[in-house]
Amino acid sequence: MTTAAPRPIRLPCRLWLIALGVEVRFGRKGRATDHAFIERTHQTVTQQAIVGQEFADDSALQRALDNRLDFLNWRFPTRSLGGQPPLVAHPEAQHSGRPYRPEWEEAMLDLQRVYDYLAQGRWFRRVSPKGQFSLGAYRYGLGKAFARQTLEITFDPETQDFVCLSEDGSQTVRVPAQGLTKAELMGELGPLIALPAYQLALPFSLPAWRQMALCNDLCGTTL
Repeated sequence: MTTAAPRPIRLPCRLWLIALGVEVRFGRKGRATDHAFIERTHQTVTQQAIVGQEFADDSALQRALDNRLDFLNWRFPTRSLGGQPPLVAHPEAQHSGRPYRPEWEEAMLDLQRVYDYLAQGRWFRRVSPKGQFSLGAYRYGLGKAFARQTLEITFDPETQDFVCLSEDGSQTVRVPAQGLTKAELMGELGPLIALPAYQLALPFSLPAWRQMALCNDLCGTTL
């Protein structure tokens, strides 16, 4: 996990999944075949359930997708599986075995997993003339004494600090990591779950609409 690339290393979605104990994997750069099965499935469902169709609303589209996936998984025979549909041949694949509900999420998050993950990393960042650098989606300030230096940065899982080593290796500075609380990883869901009762606002604004959509999704699902 040594990187100087501009791509954020601590995307909230990635750390949220890690905190839930979900393994995060990435395809290799320039190896589109790593995603071949996923892309083929997307193409198949798109061609069979969406292309040439019209839907009254999002719910109608979702029903069409669900019906097509049900057919492909449970009723359509597959040659590579001896003529059996995928979930008939492998019924264990229909459920991860990890029950999940949004209202359980805070208790399910384990921040130590995130700390252990970040402790494996080593990053290099260029400090701005004002003494700041960016890591993930956050900015950190070290002062102008470090201006225009390239820092080597590691993570201390015991203190949850980023340890910044100066360019000449003579100084280290610690800065508390940002964005590593359960509330921040849960995002918009956190405040809604914390409230015992919540009167939704009329959806006259985008934030109000998003809150209403989140509350409508507070139902059982699986990881």
